[in-house]
Amino acid sequence: MTSSETLGHSVTIDEEEVYSLIHNVKSVREIQPTQFTGRVAIWGEIMEQKGNRINPKLTYMEGGHRTSWVENEGIDEATGEEFCIHHVVCDCSGNYDENSPQKVVKRTAKCLSALKALQRRAAYVDYTYRTTEVLDALRDPTAGDFEQSNTFHKVAVKTIANIIELDIRHPEEWPANVINGQHQASILATLLQVNPEVVKWYGRFLEEKGIVVFDGETLTPSDDLREELRSAA
Repeated sequence: MTSSETLGHSVTIDEEEVYSLIHNVKSVREIQPTQFTGRVAIWGEIMEQKGNRINPKLTYMEGGHRTSWVENEGIDEATGEEFCIHHVVCDCSGNYDENSPQKVVKRTAKCLSALKALQRRAAYVDYTYRTTEVLDALRDPTAGDFEQSNTFHKVAVKTIANIIELDIRHPEEWPANVINGQHQASILATLLQVNPEVVKWYGRFLEEKGIVVFDGETLTPSDDLREELRSAA
């Protein structure tokens, strides 16, 4: 597949088309207590004292260290801008009193336990959608990731596009990103079980098609895609 080839893209999330080789699509939400306690809960209390609204969605435990996916609504103290965004936060931010989601995420992304939690979340998303099972059915075991068939690459790119759209429509589902609206190539590679360089190749392709903005590591939905989704809603 060359970058000049056209891959079909629909602004409607068409998971059934992609995943029907295995089974019907399920929600990626896990039914379990949020476990939003300890130091990560202290961070939430500090934010709420500042006027933020913190709504924890899910927490993973790694060696007693909590990493949570939360909805955070407030006013950025540094910029004065209102925000409502989902992002990760871990016990490392227990006494952190700056309320910028981007700064919290930057701190969390340096935590090894949080990175392990993200890998677990990616594995769960894969388990739910059977992503690698679908791709394995299409994979040529004698060829490398770049040399797979055009059908393999189309399904993989379509899967990434679906994840990005799902994140826009339902950020509470937490498709293993650190902040909604941003998707790291390394985590997507874990989800698809392909070389990260292949995901970066997909990112450049999706950028050419106007679906994402790609900085070499992070895929961010384009303004055009967001507008299409708003219009289609």
